[in-house]
Amino acid sequence: MNSKRYIYRYTCHEQELALCSLEIRQMLRVEPSWYQSTAVIDSELEVSPQRSPYVKYRLEVLLSAESYEDLLHEAAELQLQEVYKITALEVIQDGNASKLPYELRRRMERELGTAIGGSIHLKSPDVWLGVIQLEGEWLLGIYEQHAGKWQQYDRKPRHYSTALSTRVARAVVNTLLPQLDSTVTLLDPCCGIGTVLLQACDQGVSARGYDINPLAVVGARENMAAFDFSCSIGIADMRELQDDYDVAVLDLPYNRCSVLPESERKEMLQALSKLAKRAVIVSVEPIEHELQAIGATIIDAGQVQKTHFKRDIWLVQFDQ
Repeated sequence: MNSKRYIYRYTCHEQELALCSLEIRQMLRVEPSWYQSTAVIDSELEVSPQRSPYVKYRLEVLLSAESYEDLLHEAAELQLQEVYKITALEVIQDGNASKLPYELRRRMERELGTAIGGSIHLKSPDVWLGVIQLEGEWLLGIYEQHAGKWQQYDRKPRHYSTALSTRVARAVVNTLLPQLDSTVTLLDPCCGIGTVLLQACDQGVSARGYDINPLAVVGARENMAAFDFSCSIGIADMRELQDDYDVAVLDLPYNRCSVLPESERKEMLQALSKLAKRAVIVSVEPIEHELQAIGATIIDAGQVQKTHFKRDIWLVQFDQ
């Protein structure tokens, strides 16, 4: 049985390039090669293009050929039963993506439609086919464009100036859970206004949040309710929590005017090591030595750059 083949087209702002690369390494198990802000991943792994905030589209390859003429010949054997639409997308050469000229795109779509036959519907197809030329190879496959529905959470009723962005929070969840698992519960012990919890719940992950600040908990509950998510959120100091969790996200508290005392940060990291087996930790302070001191195994790391500071993102495993 032949393995399936998927082409993922990523695009990312350079300030989040390291985080996007981290997400790709965990979800698709490869180190991406970037051309400016574009990365193209050729993989046998199937991941929904709706998960990553950085995916532009995914192509599930049905046909491949060395020339466009050979692709036309192979397309005649496709015999689709579904109503479909064809879009000629782009040429990717040496990692650089460029759009096909308009007239050429329309001609290719007509020719491929004639070769395939069957029923075409431009507005409401059952299947959307895409065509790309990737490093000289012509590919035709099932095309799924990223819809970006997760961006609706930017419109949550409560905001907090130092909270993670919606995009970063989603990438953090994806890094922690490359394969979604309905039996797993995610802990966010410093959940703030619930940015990470929203992204976990949006992907069907069971989640629980706590925060020491009662006002943050009120805001998190309001944000979850605004999108009809059911998620337990309580007031607690994470250093006093006792339960066991599969995974956790800890965004260490950050304030523009002060720095979290090292002793307090160390206590929070030690508490986390007893709460979850695997975690993503976000910090604006260097914590590599502190992680090593509590026996954490650093699996991978990334970074998000901001104008005046950076956030380090650590994927770690705890031996419990």
